Amino acid sequence: MRPAVTPPILSVADAVREYVHDGSCVYVGNFGAQLYGVAHEIIRQRRRYLHMVAGSGGIMLDQLLGAGVVSTATFAHCWNAIGPAPAWNFRRLAESGANPVRLREVSLGILGAALQAGAWRVPFAPVDIPAETGYRAEDWTDGMLATVSSPFGEATVVEAITPDIAFVHVDRVDTRGNGVIDGPHGEAVIAAHAARRTVLVREEITDPATSIGEASIPGVLVSAIV
Repeated sequence: MRPAVTPPILSVADAVREYVHDGSCVYVGNFGAQLYGVAHEIIRQRRRYLHMVAGSGGIMLDQLLGAGVVSTATFAHCWNAIGPAPAWNFRRLAESGANPVRLREVSLGILGAALQAGAWRVPFAPVDIPAETGYRAEDWTDGMLATVSSPFGEATVVEAITPDIAFVHVDRVDTRGNGVIDGPHGEAVIAAHAARRTVLVREEITDPATSIGEASIPGVLVSAIV
């Protein structure tokens, strides 16, 4: 019987240093969970040319955009939820005629399908998007959508997203890396399956002998714990 692998427990700084490199595709979740500690460490370490993926971008994504670390952003929204009010760096880039950052706006359904395709290691996944929405009519996704033909008919598909690293917030995790998310999972579990590496950012760590409940993210997917 193979021994259980125990993921290392790292600081935020060490996790970013180990797993985030210039040009990486980085998922920072979950929907509604703003991992400011991770984002601020990415800024402090002066990473560049990142593809940031966030279901709930908010002020965290706005700060990353303002710090100049992002070359592509795939997101479901980016705003200040207190108000709501604009995210000023995002707005400046969105309204710029010469935008240095590729902004790919998606719905949560589109993002989930793109990550699911990444988890399956296939190039795309089908999505049902009415033609009159801005995602298709105005190409809000900036080229993520296409139409494919098959013997079974035509379908709209979305390009797969396979993050190099996913930072996922969990409420509890045991020392073997099995993590539990108490609130809505959103796209976070799919992102953990899609990513080449996953780091769990936890509130509480427990002994494996202590029941943490059914794992939302199994330890076999986890490279490290913060």
